[in-house]
Amino acid sequence: MKDVTLTLEDGQKVTRPSGSRIVDFLDKIGPDVIGARFDNKVVSLNYRVYSDGSLELLKIDTKDGYRMYERSLTFLLGYALNKVAPDAKLYVLHSYNNGIYCEIEGREINEGLLQKLKSEMQRVIDENVEIPVDVVDEETALKFFKHDPTRGDAVRLFRYLPEHQRICTFTIKDYVDYSYIPLVHRTGVLKKFDLLVKKPGMIVLLPDEHDPSRIGPLRESPKLFKTFEESSRWARILGVNDAGSLNEVITTGDVSDFIKIAEALHEKRIAQIADEITREYGKIRLVLIAGPSSSGKTTFAKRLGVQLRVNEKNPVVISLDNYFLDRDKTPRDENGNYDFDSIEALDLKLINEHLRDLLAGKEVAIPKFDFKKGKRVGIEKKLKLAKGDIIVIEGIHGLNPRLSELVPDEAKFRIYVSALTQLSVDAHNRISTSDTRLIRRIVRDKLFRGHSALDTLRMWPNVRKNEEKHIFPYQENADVMFNSSLVYEMAVLKLYADAMLEQVTPDNPEYADAVRLLSILSHFLGIMPTEVPPTSILREFIGGSSFKY
Repeated sequence: MKDVTLTLEDGQKVTRPSGSRIVDFLDKIGPDVIGARFDNKVVSLNYRVYSDGSLELLKIDTKDGYRMYERSLTFLLGYALNKVAPDAKLYVLHSYNNGIYCEIEGREINEGLLQKLKSEMQRVIDENVEIPVDVVDEETALKFFKHDPTRGDAVRLFRYLPEHQRICTFTIKDYVDYSYIPLVHRTGVLKKFDLLVKKPGMIVLLPDEHDPSRIGPLRESPKLFKTFEESSRWARILGVNDAGSLNEVITTGDVSDFIKIAEALHEKRIAQIADEITREYGKIRLVLIAGPSSSGKTTFAKRLGVQLRVNEKNPVVISLDNYFLDRDKTPRDENGNYDFDSIEALDLKLINEHLRDLLAGKEVAIPKFDFKKGKRVGIEKKLKLAKGDIIVIEGIHGLNPRLSELVPDEAKFRIYVSALTQLSVDAHNRISTSDTRLIRRIVRDKLFRGHSALDTLRMWPNVRKNEEKHIFPYQENADVMFNSSLVYEMAVLKLYADAMLEQVTPDNPEYADAVRLLSILSHFLGIMPTEVPPTSILREFIGGSSFKY
């Protein structure tokens, strides 16, 4: 058997027989090491190496390490439930602030059950059990999961995977599960967690992202949680909860009607929001729409405008782009670059004065901003509200109180838009809202902005940083939240994103993200975009919209 050589972060070269695990190349592993990057691909420390390459160790304070820790905890929860209640079924559904929301079918979730689960999880953590990884084809995985009556979702998933696709399964003792995200190499790494009752389910509480040595109290977001419940109702109406069940719809030929129903659920909710605004007309005169990147807020705003017109109200859109400060007054970030995402980059005094005057019936002169010159160049237009007019502002700072502090709260209606939930891969493997939005943005940036997938992946960490700073802290200020995700969108986006992501090569650090996104998309059969209606939020990313942007 030939030898292979790994180059460690400090430049040291270590040689071992081909097929050795990554852990075998390391003399010492710190207790905070979660996994590794092998040639910029995220892997378990139990991953077997058959070629030379470079190695970087991952800790929980990295995005990849934190993602591995989260998935490993839910894997351990699945193991514990299998021991405590082997006939019950676990659903790992979505993130909820500093935790993961899960439900259990076949058992009432109460403090007694959670204490049993925690005790079993802690026992295995204390034993520091190894979590080996095996790579099998879809036929082997299908045969294995057929014997588990609680994992019909996995059987559905593997049935539609490409022939001979390699699948990573992980094992704790006699418990085996699938994960498209690599897991930690031993259970002893998973020292920080908690379980909390959150009816009708539970929360797996995670370590603090900024201080992984501690677990903070659950940060409650009641409006966000209410939106999750609404999305669960939509899933029941559509009869689709995971990639396998969507693939079944696609193969039966019923996808056209399925898409119509999914889009109708969106339209009905938008109409309900318009009705709520209209009922309070006379009091509500300003609609503020905010959401993170690639949430579909621009198309949402246009569709809301249509519904307001149906209700005999006229939306008057004001663009915040015209209120940027001249470049020499723009704040800079910690690296000395212009921080255009900061609310301080806007002329807040002028925005507030214009909103106040408009609502008082006065005429205002909307400025015009020239982005090439980096300054104002006169007047865009003069504006005065007529009877039935409602001001609509869409932008990342829409829910920040400083944007409209001179307007009384009772005159505002605030909407938060994002892809808040997404179809899961299977009952135990969720897809994050961030990855959903990232795939959307990769497609849009390539088709309409000339950016490659690599360009978008490189920009994404800064986008996420600004979202954490400027958008997420204000989401609970919203009067309503709108979930812009569509249960069928991955099946459409994959037809565009696969080829784009395959252009990212292993010599780029962003390769790990490309591999993860390709893995997500590999679970879905494709849907031709011809089925997507021209008013769909999805059209904002793939083109062909009947709206002008």
